[in-house]
Amino acid sequence: MRGPVAERPAPLVLVTTPREGAPFGSHTAIVADAQRLLATDLSRRLGRLGAAVAPLPASDEAGFHWGRWFVAAARAALGGAGGPVDAIGYAGGGALSLLGDDGLDALLSPVPGEVVANNRFSADAFVVAGDLDAALAVLEGCDSDNGAPRALNEAGFGWRDLGQAPWARFDVDTTLDLALLRVATRLPSPRRLDEATRRYLEMARLPGGGELAVPHLAAIGEVIRDRSAELVVAGRIPGVTQQELETETACRVRSFVEERGMRSARATGSPPRSLLAAFMARTSAGELVEELCRMGDAVVLDTRVLMAAIAGSADAAAWPPEEERFASDYGDASRVATPWLRELAEAAAANPVPVLCGGHALVSDGLRLIVAAAWQGH
Repeated sequence: MRGPVAERPAPLVLVTTPREGAPFGSHTAIVADAQRLLATDLSRRLGRLGAAVAPLPASDEAGFHWGRWFVAAARAALGGAGGPVDAIGYAGGGALSLLGDDGLDALLSPVPGEVVANNRFSADAFVVAGDLDAALAVLEGCDSDNGAPRALNEAGFGWRDLGQAPWARFDVDTTLDLALLRVATRLPSPRRLDEATRRYLEMARLPGGGELAVPHLAAIGEVIRDRSAELVVAGRIPGVTQQELETETACRVRSFVEERGMRSARATGSPPRSLLAAFMARTSAGELVEELCRMGDAVVLDTRVLMAAIAGSADAAAWPPEEERFASDYGDASRVATPWLRELAEAAAANPVPVLCGGHALVSDGLRLIVAAAWQGH
């Protein structure tokens, strides 16, 4: 593959490996174990396509800054490359698991002066080519991987977005994302996962003993297939997903699109804002769930927009802790201490209308998987 650039030096890609030490059996430990498998598989796939790959151990230091962390590791990897390198890249350990080899090949093939990203406004993976000293100087100032391609573009690099490629945006950050990945293993369209990952998805158990399953999957599928029903979707819904909802569902779709690209927009200094969060502040988390449920027959809600708006920050460090976020996606209020999030999880679990909560992966490629599963009978 990589025919047009085969004579160039191999691009160097740093692939994140997750932190160690999460409590055994916790949501965070389950995700970390899966990300290790996914990072290993991604590294092998990149290597088969001609890239040089270096591991990028996650940092747990206080005051973590993505740009300084990445650039220090990148300079060390370049110093040990043993030959010329004119393209360097980054991939989160849970990224690109469903992207086919053609998409990966495109990611690895920027022309000099260009950055290619899986999502230019909220990247989980990118490769930049050309003046690497200039590129690293720009990246060193980025406090998030999500905003890296935008920062490079503003510094004069061209950019190419793979976000329209099938499943390019899917990224595993949560246990619900793993459940969606498990759904993908039962569908014909996404790429086939490696055997170790598929076994893990089947064997892993959530805190409390449940399997990695998407809550209300069958009920939401019934709504998707029903011409008289209405699906309510709220959050950072990409245009490509919105188009698929319009063309591939039998039901009506009511969408509230808020804060797309919020994590790449930190540099503007404008805090995240949300009409749904404002409504919740004037009423309550429970009333927000009730109101959304009155609007349709099933609800899919990106709760991270609410978290960002309430915290006044797109930095996840300012949100409720990871374990609470992941548990709330499953309606497990017993593991949620943050009062408003606990109330929201309780209301979602108690409502007769199916309410599925999650993050960006859910309302982007995750929704596309749910729609595909609805028509496949999964």
